[in-house]
Amino acid sequence: MASTVPTDHAAVAYDATAPFYDSLTRQDDYTVFGDVLESLIKRADPPGVRLLDAGCGTGRSTAAFAERGFEPTGVDISPAMIDIARAKHGHTGIEFHVHDIRLPFEHGGPYDVVLCMSDIANYLADKAHLGEALASLGSVLRPGGVLVFDANTARGYQLMRESHVFDSEDLHAVLRGRFLPEDGDPHRFQLTMDAFRRTGPEANTWTRESVQHLQRHHSPAEFADLLDAAGLELLGAHGLERTGTLSDSLDEDRHTKGLYLAVRRTAA
Repeated sequence: MASTVPTDHAAVAYDATAPFYDSLTRQDDYTVFGDVLESLIKRADPPGVRLLDAGCGTGRSTAAFAERGFEPTGVDISPAMIDIARAKHGHTGIEFHVHDIRLPFEHGGPYDVVLCMSDIANYLADKAHLGEALASLGSVLRPGGVLVFDANTARGYQLMRESHVFDSEDLHAVLRGRFLPEDGDPHRFQLTMDAFRRTGPEANTWTRESVQHLQRHHSPAEFADLLDAAGLELLGAHGLERTGTLSDSLDEDRHTKGLYLAVRRTAA
């Protein structure tokens, strides 16, 4: 069946979000999450340090892993996000490219590690698109290479149905989501963000952007099946909390996020 998901919906959403994305995520602790991710990566023992940050956004995570001794390249589907990444981190020598991870990679590789964080898997709002992306990411990994990605859980989406408010001196954002059964897929989810942003020197000069983010809840079983089809072996699915606490197993009804670890199979 043909997909009903617009192919560029994530690019549209993040081009609109890019001007205030770093303000919106300024409370994210990259040190804590970096420690968790690096621990998982080392546990899987990748063959080297070449790293692809797939869905790199404004490049904060890419630069953070360069500081940890990896040799990263960043890609993102949003040209506006990549423009910011290049402006902020271009002096480091890190390469950033606009790329849709469902498509074959033309930027370097093979890689020893692929990171695909910040709900990127959920933005693949069609199961077929998720399968295409996992196959593409798997193909750019060396045998024994490591893939780490996160995804929102059933509990995470239930909580996102409630209004969430982010407030700072220059940004006020309200987020609220709902499932889209009328879209033909009961697991598809729309997150609406109304952002009010100070854009001028005067205290009362604000602009408003209303941005629609389309996602899909993919179950752990779906991930396992699609990873296997992509030639990747699932090593673990962990429950991830915003505090950085990592559980040995994933409970969709308790954890808000899942963190998945897989490796590319080596030849028999």
